[in-house]
Formats: sequence, structure tokens, C-alpha cells
Amino acid sequence: MPSVHLSARGVPEPIRAGLDALHERLEVPAGFPADVMAEAEAAASGVVLPERDLTDVPFVTIDPPGSTDLDQALYIERDGDGYHVLYAIADVARFVTPGGAIDREVHERGLTLYAPNARTPLHPPVLSEGAASLLPGQLRPALVWEHTLDARGEATRPRWQPPGSAAGSS
Repeated sequence: MPSVHLSARGVPEPIRAGLDALHERLEVPAGFPADVMAEAEAAASGVVLPERDLTDVPFVTIDPPGSTDLDQALYIERDGDGYHVLYAIADVARFVTPGGAIDREVHERGLTLYAPNARTPLHPPVLSEGAASLLPGQLRPALVWEHTLDARGEATRPRWQPPGSAAGSS
């Protein structure tokens, strides 16, 4: 599916003012509280990588150029007549203490909001665009699903890898 990246640069002032008013009316947060940022910084600097190392797998992400909040990665290779697929999701939970400041803030926000003039992230950027992002050339904790597909792409043997896989993307 094609994607369109919208930007508010060059948007006439009345439209920009309307978008700002809408953000205010919907109580879209403008940033993160200090305690959330402090906890995120500490978590980003102290993460322990899992035991299983999948850094030799050349995962790729499918995101627009310049994206830094890479939370999914994929690897597909031929396996006889079928395919071997590894699907990784960034293990953001590894950085979040249950009941802590980040956890409370994430439950309050619920999701990342995308608007023509701004993106309001679910997690602090130090995590979503840094320590928990599957950035190229970086080691990151990830949850990995492993699938074997037949020649038609039908799953023949799905297998989930327990938390504790390290991945990076190319």
C-alpha cells in the first residue's frame, strides 16, 4: 500500500491554527513529564540484551526514508520450495517497569497519534527512536516469530521465539 507523508510546512496560518486548536481541545500531550523522561533515559542506558543472538540475520525494516521509530523487522529466505520467515518486533516492554512512570504515561496515551502537523509518540523518543528502535547496525532486544511457509505462502510450522532475542536491521 502506498504511503503519503504529510507535512504542515507551508500550510496557511488559519489551518495551522485550527490544527493547534484541535490538539488543545483533544488534550494531545505536547511532551513527556520529567519523571517519564528521567525513567526513559535510565532505562535506555541500562538495558541488558537477551541471551539469544540473532544479529547475524540480515533483518530489514520497511519504513519511510529517515524514519527512526523502527519497531518491526523482517527476514525471508528460500527454504526448498517454500520460505523461512523471521518477524521481529522491538521489545519495548524490556524498558518499561510495570507501574512505573513510563507505564502510567503509556496507559494514559494509549497509542501514537499522527496528524498533518505533528506526531505524538506513545513512548519517549529516547526509547521509540533510540534504545528500543530496530535501527540499522544497532543491537536491540526483540520478540521474534519464526515461520516456515510452503511454496504457496501457507504457514506450515509457525514458531515464536520467547522474549530474549537480540536483533538489528540492515
